[in-house]
Amino acid sequence: MTIIPIFAFCLILTITVELIVAKSLGVKDNQALLIVVAAQALTNPIAVFITSALVDVVANDVQYWACVIVVELVVIAVEGLIYKVKRVSNTPWTLSILSNLASVSVGILVQTLI
Repeated sequence: MTIIPIFAFCLILTITVELIVAKSLGVKDNQALLIVVAAQALTNPIAVFITSALVDVVANDVQYWACVIVVELVVIAVEGLIYKVKRVSNTPWTLSILSNLASVSVGILVQTLI
């Protein structure tokens, strides 16, 4: 699989998972859901690029996963801030944390199955 399809697959998977989480947490407004999609379009390609590049840079799995955790914490902070500023949810940080935990978990599951 070349780089563009990988990035597209990751983005579509993340958007799908995070929209499911947002809706299950009570986000129903279409504008708010579009902001969730936009936040993913902003953060996901950067996170996927960084974590993909880390494979060639870090010395071992522990370093890799430590870096992935740092990247995901930054993503949670950026998305939480977007959700707070844009008033996507009454609980923007919960939305950001739970949606990212879900999408990372699904991503890891898919990665292990491929």
